Amino acid sequence: MPVARLSRFVGTTLIDPVAFGGGSERARVGVRVQTVAHGYLGVVEDYVAPNTGAVWSTLTVGLPCCVPAMTVDHRSAQGLPGVPVAGGHAVRAGQASFDEHYLVAARDPLAAANLLSGGLCEVLLRQPVQRLSFEGSRLLVRTFDGFNATPEVVNWLDWLAAEVLAVTPAFVTRVTAAAGPTVAPQTFPPGLYGPEEPEDTRSEGLGLAGLFSFPARRRA
Repeated sequence: MPVARLSRFVGTTLIDPVAFGGGSERARVGVRVQTVAHGYLGVVEDYVAPNTGAVWSTLTVGLPCCVPAMTVDHRSAQGLPGVPVAGGHAVRAGQASFDEHYLVAARDPLAAANLLSGGLCEVLLRQPVQRLSFEGSRLLVRTFDGFNATPEVVNWLDWLAAEVLAVTPAFVTRVTAAAGPTVAPQTFPPGLYGPEEPEDTRSEGLGLAGLFSFPARRRA
């Protein structure tokens, strides 16, 4: 898939672990790549930890609706800066194999338990990541250390995000979670953007997605 490289934030150092997927107190932005995952606009970025030289990549995707805040961290990252996230309640998936490998934190455990579908657990067990998080209308996926934003990594992150969104309930709220299961939950449908979108159209849409979906960044 053709991708466009972006210049905004490249070379700056961020001090907000939530923005770059945790695992380090600071991170310097390297390559930024505009992309499409499951038909939604997104950005893949790679980072370098100034103190250790570790590198990793994240995919941030703008979603069409808000979902409960939930962060899933691989247990191998436990104890690193920002892992687990502060202010969250522990949530268990109820699947022994998943709970053995992942920590889940959420502000609203009941709503997050509905968001944490069996299908999502299966995807993350087949394709492990260091972090996956939902926040407002944003999905973030962080690789383990050692992965720059190469074309292969970008394509893999796009594919993984599509797998995640295809099994994740799209309209979970405190009210729907409290009501309990009534009908099969509606998962995220494919978005309107395709891999061959004209660059000017995708760039304009990405700007809007960044304005409304992606959080502000704290720079050093």
